[in-house]
This record gives sequence, C-alpha cells and structure tokens, in this order.
Amino acid sequence: MKVSNVSRWCLGLVFLLLQNVAMGQILTPAKWSSETSVDKAKVGDIVELVFTADLDDTWYIYSSDQDPNVGPLPAVFTFEKDPSYKLVGEIQPIGVKEKYDEIWDGTVRTLKEKAEFRQKVKILKKDLNILVLCEYQVCTTVDGKCIPGDEEFEFDNIKVIQ
Repeated sequence: MKVSNVSRWCLGLVFLLLQNVAMGQILTPAKWSSETSVDKAKVGDIVELVFTADLDDTWYIYSSDQDPNVGPLPAVFTFEKDPSYKLVGEIQPIGVKEKYDEIWDGTVRTLKEKAEFRQKVKILKKDLNILVLCEYQVCTTVDGKCIPGDEEFEFDNIKVIQ
C-alpha cells in the first residue's frame, strides 16, 4: 500500500496537534510570587523576604516545618550562600493547619489556598545577591494526586544605601 504525500502531511499534522494537547496537560496548581518588606535598606538592616504560593482550589502544600520522617515532602527553601547577607532564624510558614493523615499514619502540616513563607535576612554588603530555590510538593483533596515542584527566586529589588 502506497501512502501519498498528502496523507503523510495530514498524519504529521495530527501528530503535532496531539503533542501540543499532551503538553497542555501539565498541572501547575501553585503560582508563586515573592516580595520584600522594604524597597530600601542600609547595610546592617534586617529585612523580610516573603514567598507566596497561590494554590488552585482543592490543592494544598506541605509546610516547611513538616516532619520529613512522617513521609510527605515538606517545602524546602535553599538559600545560595553569599557574603552580602546572612539568614536570621528559620523560615516561617504562615497559617499552617495540622491534621492526622491516615495515608502517612501521622500528623501533617499543610497550607491551603494561599501558602506564605517568611525569612528574615541581615544585609551585610551593598551589592546584595539573594538567590533561593524552593522545592515542594502539592497534593489535591480530589483524588490524592501529588505533584513535586520547584521555583527559583532572585531578590534584586532592594536598594542598599550606605
């Protein structure tokens, strides 16, 4: 059986359309943003970095203070070391809810709708360079589906004055 060029072209077009539909199926239930407590600061000041994930309905994220021994992946914030700042304390999740989870056979700490995390840093140099990687897991209450994710943040909006 001989396949015509038109048939090959149509088949190729169908394949490309199906590929685009499949790529459109990627779930992104967490939309991240970041901000700082101030726009201007001096060397020696302590400022707060705010990380926010707006979560789709029925989705939740595991808190940064979730016990990793229980099972689910907590939100982990990794700050790239730089001599221009130092961390002050631990990252703080805001609005955490606790519940016993039968799947994990333990207490889980989650955030729903809007997940907020805050980290204080002390500015040590004028040329401030703060890069952060967040690795997290979001799950849905509908069917228990969980998706790992990661997000990079760069805080370059603080003007450091002497």
